[in-house]
Amino acid sequence: MKKQTLGHQSNHVTKSERVENLWKKLIRQETDLSDETITWMTRRIRLLTEYMAYGCALIAYRKQNGDFYMARATLVYYEACFHRKYDIERIQNHVVYWDIEQQGWRTFQIENFLEWKPVVN
Repeated sequence: MKKQTLGHQSNHVTKSERVENLWKKLIRQETDLSDETITWMTRRIRLLTEYMAYGCALIAYRKQNGDFYMARATLVYYEACFHRKYDIERIQNHVVYWDIEQQGWRTFQIENFLEWKPVVN
């Protein structure tokens, strides 16, 4: 992946690194999780969005009301529905996904993410 220079940074950073750093900051503002946990979460969310572009994933997160939620999710239909490519830089604090069982677009807040795994048919 090509590295880009940001005006205020002396090092080159990838798009993924930029996004993960933004997410870390947002999660840190909303939770009291350790830096290690936040780093793990941001990496897992990035891997999730990359995977869902081509496949189906089982994702677990807490809803805003605190309830546990598990969904079979994908982003395969994103470009056809929204007429643009999925861009992780557009993720501020919510991750959008197609809920296969509910047959609709849903979101979850990044700080409420728990885990995901691939669904292989």
